[in-house]
Amino acid sequence: MTAYLSKTDTDEAFYREYIQSRLPQWIFDIHVHLNLPEHISMVPASRWLTDWALESGHLLTYEDAVACATALYPDAQYEMAGFPWPIREADLAANNAYLARLRQERLLSPFMVVRPEWATEEIEKTLVDGKFVGFKPYPDMYTGIKGADISIFDFFPHEQWALLDRHKKAVLLHLPRRNRIADDDNVRELLAARDKYPDVTIIIAHFGRAFCPIYLDQGLNKLGSEAGGFYFDTAAVINPAVYDLAFSRIPITRILYGSDMPILLWHGKRVWTERKYTNLCREPFTWNQERRSPEEEARYTFFLYEQMRSILDALDRNGFSEEDKAGVFAANAKKALRLQAHLREFRGIQ
Repeated sequence: MTAYLSKTDTDEAFYREYIQSRLPQWIFDIHVHLNLPEHISMVPASRWLTDWALESGHLLTYEDAVACATALYPDAQYEMAGFPWPIREADLAANNAYLARLRQERLLSPFMVVRPEWATEEIEKTLVDGKFVGFKPYPDMYTGIKGADISIFDFFPHEQWALLDRHKKAVLLHLPRRNRIADDDNVRELLAARDKYPDVTIIIAHFGRAFCPIYLDQGLNKLGSEAGGFYFDTAAVINPAVYDLAFSRIPITRILYGSDMPILLWHGKRVWTERKYTNLCREPFTWNQERRSPEEEARYTFFLYEQMRSILDALDRNGFSEEDKAGVFAANAKKALRLQAHLREFRGIQ
């Protein structure tokens, strides 16, 4: 199927016990990285080793994404809004073109990656001709330092915001700065962008990189009632406390399911301190220095299953309806991206 996905009896049992009966009929994944080998063949091998997420998964074709989704969630119809792997060294123009072809075949609803230095006229032509749902800017386009202290407008300049506003499109935004959504400057710039570009649908990825609840708690305190003016995706967030916080303080219609495939297509658990997390996993990545006994690691299931259980448990724990659940997993994203109908079903297209 794919080098990233190996399903075990433990995974099957976990799915049956914690997920299967609660899974909604439709899943629309707002956050999937899609590319072909030739789009990243020029990236130095050493670059992938600079960050655990880069090493853990940086290649996923559309066909492999379909195969993974079908294997993970066989009882749901699965759609996705893909985008290129946003790394400076990659061939992003070719990757955008690949996703535009998939869009023409009605197989997904893609975002295009943009570089801050690209000419506005060329970006607009690609956006319109490719029928992209919006942009996926990324701090790495400006600096290769994770969590760098840069402005949102450094890697996603105003002229690109204005272009999205004119076409009433969306942006899936990965926040910079060490304090993430809790950073005063990030909050100020988010509010400024929303006010200046009111026709841009702003989707904040990873709950604002709030993998630990302290960031989301502080960020929502600073946003106050303005939080309802943004959408938030769940990509790569596993901590149950983050979901309890999000579901209690963000309008449920503003939360969108995202997986971050292929990054979390491996087996493990995540543990947290107040501000940091540690990934425990079975697979032998170079960063994986927190190994446990073979017996304990044999009980690990997919990180994506751990995430799905956290979401479903928090929805149940906080008393949400089946309609609310359907919104989180598909309907909210369709509204945010102004999509009217389901795309072609995945069954039988592999």
